[in-house]
Order: sequence, then C-alpha cells, then structure tokens
Amino acid sequence: MCAVKAPVRVGATVAFVLFAVVVAELVTTIAGTFATGMSAAATTDSFMIPNAAIGACCGACGAVIAAYRPDNRLGWLLLGSGVFQTATATVTPWFVQALQDGAPDSQLRLLSTLYDGFWPWSVSLFLPLALLYFPDGQLPARGWRFLPPVVMVNSVLQVLLFSSEPFPLSTVAELAGAPPAPSYLSVGWLPMGGTVEVISQAVLGATFLAMFVGQAVRFRRGDEQVRRQLLWLLFATALAVVLVVLSRLPGRIEERGFPIMLLTAVALVPISMAVAVVRHRLLDIRLLWLRALTYALLTAVVVAAYLALVWVADSVLRSESLLGSSVLATLVVAIAFNPLRVRLQRGVEHLLYGRRSDPVQAARSVTAELAVGAVGPADVLPALCSTLRLPWARLVDADGRLIGEHGTRPELVESVPLRHAGEPVGTLEIGVRSGQRGLDAADRAVLDMLAVPIAVAVRASALSAEVQASRLAIVAGREEERRRLRGDLHDGLGPTLTGIAFQADAVVNLAATDPDEVRRLGTDIRDTVRDAIADVRRLINQLRPAALDEVGLVEAVRRHAHRFDRNSADDPMEVRVVADDALPVLPAAVEVAAYRIVTEALTNTVRHSTASVVEVVITATDGTLRLTVRDDGGPGRPWIAGVGLHSLRDRAAELGGRFDAAPTPSGGLVTADLPVEVMA
Repeated sequence: MCAVKAPVRVGATVAFVLFAVVVAELVTTIAGTFATGMSAAATTDSFMIPNAAIGACCGACGAVIAAYRPDNRLGWLLLGSGVFQTATATVTPWFVQALQDGAPDSQLRLLSTLYDGFWPWSVSLFLPLALLYFPDGQLPARGWRFLPPVVMVNSVLQVLLFSSEPFPLSTVAELAGAPPAPSYLSVGWLPMGGTVEVISQAVLGATFLAMFVGQAVRFRRGDEQVRRQLLWLLFATALAVVLVVLSRLPGRIEERGFPIMLLTAVALVPISMAVAVVRHRLLDIRLLWLRALTYALLTAVVVAAYLALVWVADSVLRSESLLGSSVLATLVVAIAFNPLRVRLQRGVEHLLYGRRSDPVQAARSVTAELAVGAVGPADVLPALCSTLRLPWARLVDADGRLIGEHGTRPELVESVPLRHAGEPVGTLEIGVRSGQRGLDAADRAVLDMLAVPIAVAVRASALSAEVQASRLAIVAGREEERRRLRGDLHDGLGPTLTGIAFQADAVVNLAATDPDEVRRLGTDIRDTVRDAIADVRRLINQLRPAALDEVGLVEAVRRHAHRFDRNSADDPMEVRVVADDALPVLPAAVEVAAYRIVTEALTNTVRHSTASVVEVVITATDGTLRLTVRDDGGPGRPWIAGVGLHSLRDRAAELGGRFDAAPTPSGGLVTADLPVEVMA
C-alpha cells in the first residue's frame, strides 16, 4: 500500500510547490501593480491581465491534474505553462515603470530579458505539448514521436525571436517615447519579421494543426470516455477561438482595447482539460454542444437569411429607403424562424443523441439489426447503443443470468423489463449518459418500443436453447440405452449360445446310434451357433465399438487407422494419429460420434484420394472435442456430399456440434467440433 501511495504523495507535493510559485508570482504581480501606480490602460495594453489569467488557470489546473494523476504529463506541462506565463506578468509592472522613469540600460535589458524570455515558452512549448498529450499523457500513436522534438526546437527559436524585439512593450500607448530595451538574448541575425520568423511561425501553426488532427484521431479511435474528454477540450477551444476572433474585428471593440482583454478566453482551455481529466462526468458535455451548435447555427442562418432578403427586396423595390425591404425581410425571417429552429435542433440532437427524437425510426434501425445480422438477442446491443448514443447496455434473463453486454458500465443504470405474453422473460439494463440523472422521456419511448421485439428474441432464444438441450438429452439417453443393450447381449445371450455349442459337442461325442448322422447334425448345430455368436458380436460392435470400452477413443482410432497403412512402393500410405496426452472423460455419445466420424473419414480417404500421408488430430479445448482428418492428396474436384458425409454431419448436429468437409489446395480436410461439457 505504501509503495502505491508514495508516488502520489510525492507528485502532490511537487505540484503544490509549483503552484505555490504561481501564487507567489500572482501576489507579486498585484503588489507590483499598486506599488508602481500602473494605469488600467497599461495593464491591458501590456498583456499583463491575459498573462496573469492564463498563467493562473494553467497553474491551478495543472496542479489538480498532477496531484491526482502524477503519471500524466499533462498536469506537469500545464504547471510549467503557469509558472512561465505568470512570470512575465510579474515582471510587467516593474518593466513599465523602468521605461517611464528612463532607468539605466542594464536594468532595462534585464527586465526585457525576463519579460520576453518567459511567456514564449508557455505559448510555443508547454501549451502545444499539453494539447498533444491530452487527455491521458500519451501520444496519439507511435508515429507522432517526431513532433515533441520539433516543438522543442521551435520553442527555442520563438524565445530568441521575441527577445530580438527592441521595443517589447510597443503596444502600451503610454510608452510611445520610451527608449529601446533589447534583451540580453537578442540575436542580431534573428530580427522580427525576417525569414526565420516566418518559418518559425509557420512551424508553430503547423504543430497546432497537427495536434488538433491528433485529437481527431483520438476521437475516432477512442471509447466513450475519451470522446467525452475531447468534447470538453473542443468546446472550450471553440469558445476561445470565437472570442478571440470577435476581439480582432474592427470597430468599437478594437478601440476600447478589448482584444487584449478577450485573450483571457484562452484560460478556458486548461480549465476544460482539468475538468476532462478529473471530472469529465461533471456535466453532459453533449447537451452543451447541442444547445451551443443549435443556436450558433440558427443565429448564423437567421442573420444570413435576413441580409439576403434585405438585399433581394431592396433590389426589387428599388426604393431610396430600406424600410420596405427591412420590414419584408423581418416578416419572412419571423415566419421561418421556428420551423428552421426545430430542424436545426433535430439535426444537432441526432448527431449527439442518435435517433431518440424519432422512436419509430430508432426502433426500425435496431430491429433491422436484430432481423438481419443478429445471431442472438445480445447482438442487438451494439446497434442499440449506437442508435441512442448510450454508453452501456446489458441483457439478463428472467433468472438473472447474463445474456450479453456491450460498452462500459457507468455509475447510473436504469432497467427496462422485458415481457412476453404477460410473463417476464428478462431485463434490459441501460447505462445513463454521463452528466444526466436518468433517461429522458424520448429515450424511454424508444426503449419501450424496442422492449417488445427484444423480449420476443429473448424468449425465442430460450426456447431454442431448451430444444437443443432436449435433443442432447435424447441423444445421450439413446447412447446410454445402446450401452446397456450391449451389456445385456454380451453378458446374457453370449454365454447361452456358447453353452449350446458345448452341448452340441456332447451330443456328437455321446451319440450311440447312427453316429455319422448325429455327428453331421451336431456339426451343423455347432456351426449355426458359432454364426449366431458372430452376429451378436457384430451387433454389439454396431451399437458401440468394443474397442472404445477396452482401450478408449484414441487407441481405438489408432488400431483402426493401422489397418489402412500401406508399405507398397507403388501405392504407399501412412496414417498418423496425434492426440492430446490427457483427454477429458467423454460422454458415450461423444465417443461414438467421434469414432464414427474419424473412421468414415479415413474410409473416404482410402477410397477417393491418392494421398500418401493422412493425419488424424484429436484435441480437447474449452469444452470442445476437435477432430481433424487431413491428407496430402493434392487439389481435386469439388466434393459431392454423399450418404456418408450427410451421416457424419447429422452425427455432429445431433450433439450441437459442427462438421465441415471440403478439398483444399494440398488435399482433403475434414473437421468436426463436438461439445463435451454440455453432455457431461
């Protein structure tokens, strides 16, 4: 126990120390802002607020992930981003004051080095790698191992490029006349705006694009949990992108300095990562996507339709005032708004929740799978989960025995009773989607419709199993009866006929009159009795080969196979018998069926094949006795199933087994699988 908890404690301690560094940086930033008398305009124009907000969120979220999942690289990458991003915010107030006061060149260069030497690591190294390793701390695939070294090399270039800027705080209006403050890391041959910067920025953009492609790969290959985690990240990223794009639009937003303020939306990304890793079931993220996509698409369509209608109406009316066209467009949009909203919401809901809004179509999809591709009732569960986007489903019969299961079981589970002709036949258990407290009415409507055909399938499957069990019982009883009959014939009729033969010998020996005729009759009696004994023995062997009781299945097969060995130079044939060292105790029916199948297969090979080597393999695994008869007779004509093959197939089918016989490129192949445990 101590060995397991030790890494967690160490990881939590290190995460706490790094987060404490972030907190100390934030406190220093706030104290520096008040101590230097930094203006509100300078706090926004210098990117101090976004740096502090993003750094704080990265530090806090990274600490949570690292404390609970110390083996996940994601937490440590976010902590690194938080430390470096917040460090730039900490330096900013003192850097602004130094520029305003005309501080010595050495001080300006030191502050510039700290300002430009911290935050690029966060943007170009830690955050890209965090996106790459999200959510489990592993790469999407082995082929992605080249990307982290590329990111690391490019991050060094990014730091050197931004350190080469002679006016790091040129965005602050108050510092318009401030002297240049080049960093100590400034490299003369790496000027901002040069070819190296273009290449580095292109590489950075390409790495971000590759990382989103990697997440798409994860989403396609991942299970339900991975997809929910990725939806959290995608939701926060999409929202941040929208806000940043809006901040770049010209007009009043740009004039009031909101672009810099809205960069704090990037802080949503680490928050979403922490929620996805630690508590991805906090809310139903798909419901958030449903509402957001519905109203985003609706807004875009309505605005586009409104503008298009205004333009068309204005072109038709050709009036100087746009009042008429605006009114007409407003009326058209108002009339079409609700139908359009309903259609859009249905489309997005179908994407996230499947066909639950159309119970008839959903039931049709599942029952089609049940009718066409399903072997048993459990085969319908994947189609059910896919149709309703459910995480888990399970079928149990009326006695509580498991019929089938699909997906990963969540915390909340609801049950749907299955009834046939008023009698309970089982239960359909459904996993509640993450973020929901129970199944919706729409889900219930679909499941209630599906309960009827699934109940019929469960009942039919149970009846089929009962029929098969009855057939197996009949076969077993028949074979046991044959075994008993053999014993009766062997122990009763055999000795009797033998005694008659002895008596006939006595008659012959003691005859007093006409000894020649008596001797002839006695001889006939003796021969007849011997023939009867031979017939009885032949009947016994037909009921059950004696060799099975004398030496067992494997040795009986070997003795029979030895009869087919031929050593002639013109027509040689060798029969090899390979068997497991210890076969399980076989029921009488299985022994007889196995012996008959092998002997008949060998007989067919001798009659119809030119093989020189025949191999018989007898194995038993997982409750199944497998028989294989393979020869090297080479390719031949397609086999026409005769009475013998039909008989062997029927023998296997009676026991619930499987029989196949067909030619192959190298010779003939006969296989049979007979269940052992079913009749044991």
